[in-house]
Amino acid sequence: MIKVLDSFVADKIAAGEVIERPVSAVKELVENSIDAGAESIIVEIRGGGKSYIRVTDDGCGISFDEAETAFLRHATSKISGISDLDNIVSLGFRGEALASISAVSRLTMVTRRAEDMSGVKLVLHGGRVVSRERTGCNTGTTIIIEDLFYNTPARRKFMKTESRESSSIIELIQQYAVCYAGIRFMMINNGMTLFTTNGDGDSLAVIKQLYPSIARNGLLPVAYEHVNGFVSDPGSTMSTRKGQLFFVNGRLISSSVIEKGIEEGYQGRIFSGFPAAVLFIEAEPCDIDVNIHPGKQEIRFLRQDEVKSNIAEAVSRAVMTDAGVPKGFVKKIESAPEKKLNVDVRKKEETEQTSIREFLKSLDRKDSYEVPEVVEVTEVSEETEAVYVPVSSPAEALTEEIKKPAPFDFSELTFKGYVFNTYIIMQGSDELYIFDQHAAHERIFYERFMRGYNNSAHSPQPVLTAFTINVSNDVYSMSGEWLGDLIRMGYDIEDFGDCTFIVRGIPPYMSVGEAEGFARGFAEAAGEARGSNQVVIDKLITRSCKSAVKAHDVLSEQEITDLMSELAECDNPYSCPHGRPTFIKISSYDIERSFRRK
Repeated sequence: MIKVLDSFVADKIAAGEVIERPVSAVKELVENSIDAGAESIIVEIRGGGKSYIRVTDDGCGISFDEAETAFLRHATSKISGISDLDNIVSLGFRGEALASISAVSRLTMVTRRAEDMSGVKLVLHGGRVVSRERTGCNTGTTIIIEDLFYNTPARRKFMKTESRESSSIIELIQQYAVCYAGIRFMMINNGMTLFTTNGDGDSLAVIKQLYPSIARNGLLPVAYEHVNGFVSDPGSTMSTRKGQLFFVNGRLISSSVIEKGIEEGYQGRIFSGFPAAVLFIEAEPCDIDVNIHPGKQEIRFLRQDEVKSNIAEAVSRAVMTDAGVPKGFVKKIESAPEKKLNVDVRKKEETEQTSIREFLKSLDRKDSYEVPEVVEVTEVSEETEAVYVPVSSPAEALTEEIKKPAPFDFSELTFKGYVFNTYIIMQGSDELYIFDQHAAHERIFYERFMRGYNNSAHSPQPVLTAFTINVSNDVYSMSGEWLGDLIRMGYDIEDFGDCTFIVRGIPPYMSVGEAEGFARGFAEAAGEARGSNQVVIDKLITRSCKSAVKAHDVLSEQEITDLMSELAECDNPYSCPHGRPTFIKISSYDIERSFRRK
């Protein structure tokens, strides 16, 4: 029998789609605060957000008459018709957050608009209004959530440990503090203030404060059309993608399109790991769909290839410069005794921030629930005028003027020496550059081979004696998937019957032996998951490695000059095809510091 669920049950089901964990509730409330034009947002949690969540802002507030309406499903001030879905500039718009949160918690809201003499205090349990009364309060809104999922015990069972739930919330607030550097964020956990940002609009300062692991990666400024932010230099990577933060029109998202754009922007310069990247991307609201995920954590780009290309170009302009050359490792020297005090002061400043990781570990200990009383936090003065404003572009928060980096200029280098029959020493204006002759020659050969590969379609070089290639039955049956690729590479090849193919012409940039081995390997690899083009690239990388000069191969000064000239002509002179750097730099300052001159 089919029947319509009552609103009480339906609300619980809807809440489960939007509010999965405490961090989901915090995210929705913080986004509402941002949409309300807040200049200060305080987030307090206890018990990993399971027992207590408080979000206080100094935004525009809600009127007495609309307080209850705000908790009805699909009640929103952000859109009014279907056409508005193509021009969404706010973080929230569906009107589901407050209704979903109140349905699975005991919720209290205290709010006041600047123009009202008094505010309103509204209490809801399980989505039902318990009380509503006028009250005196500051301008803005405070929402307190207690006993999250108290009436949906099945969902409460699947929540993680207190430390893990706390960590997710803290990480979320850190991310929004970076994106909205013009807002002052305060994070309180179990009565302890973990961090407070200045709210002065300096995104880089917030990154350094909250993400020291990212800031240590030699961040390079990114500025190109609608993409701003910072990326790490190619020599500094992280083991996971946790160092990558993406904000599209102020919305924190995950995106494989952006990840691929970053990867292409480095142009093979990443040897291992993942680069750090904090990117603020602006897009026309009509060019993105923000309504494909219940928690609005993903978006769909209308022009994915264009977005990927723009990001790749932005990243490439940042890393394909002198600033993007990896720095050599110089051993740190202890400061002289008379300067020890300055070192200690600096260390003290660096450790003033609460160690979040150690603090969270302590939460799982048996005595972690005996915490001090909640710290009273002074709210923002009600004299501050607060009105609703659309989400502003986070890119505007970058206080430092980002100038277009100049490309690396090889003509300014002067040859200074050759050591270990492997490394070429060149000097710039204020830095020493050390080139690896094998890596540099690999890059030269690789690009030469790639140009030959790209320009050799349908122009095979005839061979004096044709040769055959025998393959297995399964590979033979798939010849339609790989034979055409070999022809486009420059092979004159055709089916000879009985799992055999005859080759009468080869690509002009290969020898007969190389061409035969390449064709066999390519055919056998056609059944693998990776695409044919990647097989070609892998083969060309192998060939460029074998063709290049090796370490300890002695080069004359003229050969070194020729090598440097050819490297300067490469599209990517910074890394070998494997992603290793072709050269590194050491500043004169680092050298002087090593000799204790600085």
